Amino acid sequence: MCLRLKLPCIQPKDYVRQTNFPANSELASIRVTHHLNTLLKWSDKSTILLAQLVTEDGNQELVAAKIMQHPPDKDKLTNELDILQSLRHEHIAAILGNFSISHPNGTRYGLLVFPLAVEDLQTSLETISAHNKAHQKATSVWPSYQNAHKLLPYFACLCKTVLFLHKQPRPVKHRDIKPANILIDRVGNVVLADFDISGAYDDVGSAISYGRYDGTRMYSSIDVWSSSVQNNPKNGKRGLEWDVVSLGFVFLEMATVLFGRTLEEMRDRMKKRSEYGVLRVMYSDALGDIKKWLDDLGEAPGQFLRLTDVNQDDARKFLRAIEDMTSSKQYDDESLERAWKTFRCLSNHC
Repeated sequence: MCLRLKLPCIQPKDYVRQTNFPANSELASIRVTHHLNTLLKWSDKSTILLAQLVTEDGNQELVAAKIMQHPPDKDKLTNELDILQSLRHEHIAAILGNFSISHPNGTRYGLLVFPLAVEDLQTSLETISAHNKAHQKATSVWPSYQNAHKLLPYFACLCKTVLFLHKQPRPVKHRDIKPANILIDRVGNVVLADFDISGAYDDVGSAISYGRYDGTRMYSSIDVWSSSVQNNPKNGKRGLEWDVVSLGFVFLEMATVLFGRTLEEMRDRMKKRSEYGVLRVMYSDALGDIKKWLDDLGEAPGQFLRLTDVNQDDARKFLRAIEDMTSSKQYDDESLERAWKTFRCLSNHC
């Protein structure tokens, strides 16, 4: 399959992650290479394919082609394009161009996303969790998973990334921060992606939205999916703190595996019965359980201390910063600032 499309001028100085494309390349050919692992990821809303971007002078780069599954989702794609075109940050996915392709069920619309991820954070956490589970029964002390240390810079880098979004002239609210939307590229850089339901607002006050069931229930703030919203949408007020809370829940999972525990045992403590009688995990419904879990991690930080240069007191400050984020309130970006300053002791990347 070969597509022709217009690309915006790619100015290398605009990207910390350099591409090989010359700054004046405006017309390119895309080939979706079927002889490689073409299908990278699939969901009910989009398909991610491996694409080879080739400029007319022969420069090449592998990128991700994100194609929306349903023609009506073109608006979401346009929203993502509008937001990301104005953002330049080393930890935010970059949009190189957009395209359309013919399909028996109607035209499909897509974006070219850089960099190409080798995995997402969800996969990485599940791998480390499985490693911990395999060793827990055999011994009280075991070597950390070989790549576990690579997660350490992600705490500060993701905090700084969300601060960057929130401090834009028109603040950006991601609205769906979760491990599956956090990518890891081929050099181990962490990248926040999937901005299709994000919003850019005139000011911080305008970023407070009401009553729409957006995002992912498990990682959303309490006001997004609470039952009272069904009766009165204005009960569901949430502003930029939504992103802070969601990122705090991501950090909860990251801390769990870095402290040598498993996602399974942590989530078992968080399960609550829904109004329909189904056991589920919704972190914002389990803040008390999260505090107890973080306290437990602080009492046995051995695995974490072996990965870092911090002491037990520092490890507890690290856990308290995560707890602070999970209970962030409206107009409170200070919890994110405080967390970033705390997490910087783990790495000098950000």
